[in-house]
Parts: sequence; structure tokens; C-alpha cells
Amino acid sequence: MPVGATLTALRRERGKTVADVVSATKIMERMILALENERWDDLPAQVYVRGYIQNYADFLGVDYAPLLAEYGRDIGPRREHVPLRRIPEETVVPHRLDVHDIPKQAWVIAAVAIVAIALVAWGIAALLGRRDTPPPIAPETTSTPDATTGETGGGSIVAAPEGGFVLTVEVVQGQSSWLQIRIDDLIAYEGTLPGGEAKSWSVADAAVVRIGKPSAVTVSRDGMPVEIPPATDGIAQVSLTAGTQ
Repeated sequence: MPVGATLTALRRERGKTVADVVSATKIMERMILALENERWDDLPAQVYVRGYIQNYADFLGVDYAPLLAEYGRDIGPRREHVPLRRIPEETVVPHRLDVHDIPKQAWVIAAVAIVAIALVAWGIAALLGRRDTPPPIAPETTSTPDATTGETGGGSIVAAPEGGFVLTVEVVQGQSSWLQIRIDDLIAYEGTLPGGEAKSWSVADAAVVRIGKPSAVTVSRDGMPVEIPPATDGIAQVSLTAGTQ
């Protein structure tokens, strides 16, 4: 049975309305209706739709894995919509000028060679100058909360850089949520984090946390909980910058 029809049937079996689903999952009603009726063109990117299905299944108390598999079969090899660029028509060159025309492949090879030479020169200069290039983001640590103290353990301690802060995202035990973590303009994590797990990052300038299931997630800054705003289109977003609370 298609995933939309399956979710609709399960909801009706449990005597739940669409409004009940919206209230529990914080997903917009038009998204729920589009999902149940399998109007894929009315839904956002597939990663968000998978988050909707998982949250819907959690609300109904069923395993979301078979539903995600059915969703994959429903959409088949469907690709995300990408605007196509029009290939310009080839300009006809008079035969007498063909001998002066440099092939496009030659331009490509020359450009690649220039870039390669520049990278090699930069690498040599960095080695001679003993230049150490820091990683783009601080390493994350995955830890499990201690059952007696509530503190996280099992990973190295993340220290805040000068003027920055430590960001920690944790999912409630028994729940799960889709997350996208952007640290200093780089994506540090994107995926579904299972319950009982926490991840921490060292942030120098700014962090943006996008959450598929806000009710199951806790966001902390230097150990202090941060308020999660209401979700928009089923996704809540927390933005933090260094130097502000």
C-alpha cells in the first residue's frame, strides 16, 4: 500500500484527525494532507518528507522504517527538481577560420593545469613557512547521558574557542529527530539523531540548528538550555552567534 494511504488508514484506525497530527508533530496541515494524498510536488525536498513520515509514525506509535522504505518505492527513481540550463546552439565557423580555433578541451586542460600549479605552489609555501591550517569546524563528540547524574560521557570534552561557545544538541531517550547543524558557515552534521545521544561542537562565530522534531530535542549553549522557536513548515530553527546570549 502506498505510504500516504498507509498513514491515513493507521490514523483513522486510531481515531485521530489531521488536526491531532498537526498538533502533535508541529507539521503544517497542508503538508500532512499532501503527504496522505501523495502529492509529492506539493512537498519540500525528500529529506524533509522523510522527517515528516518519521514524526507521523512516532505519533501513531508504529515503526517508521517500513514506511520510509515504502516512500522510497513510491517515488522510485524520482530526482529532486533542478532547473535545466539551455545549451547554446553551436556557432557555425567558416572553414577558413577553423585552423585558428582553439578546441574547448585545450582551454579546460589549461585551466586545470593552472589550478594544479597554484595549489602545489601554495602547499610548498605552507610547508616552508611551517603553516598549520586549522580544520574548518571543531570535531564533534557523540556521548550518551549518564543515567544517574544526567551528565554526558563517553567522549572527549569540547572546549570553547576564545570569544566563542560550545553548542550541544541532545535528543530525548526513546525519540529521534532529523537535524541539520551548521557551524561557522559549514555543515557539521545532517541526519536523523536517535534518542539518548548528544553531540557537541566548538563554535567560533555562529551556529544554526534546524530541527525536524523540536519536542524531542534540547539545544544548549555552554551548558545552558536555549529556547527553541516554533516550527515553520515543520522545521524549527535556532540561530546563535558568539558574543550574544
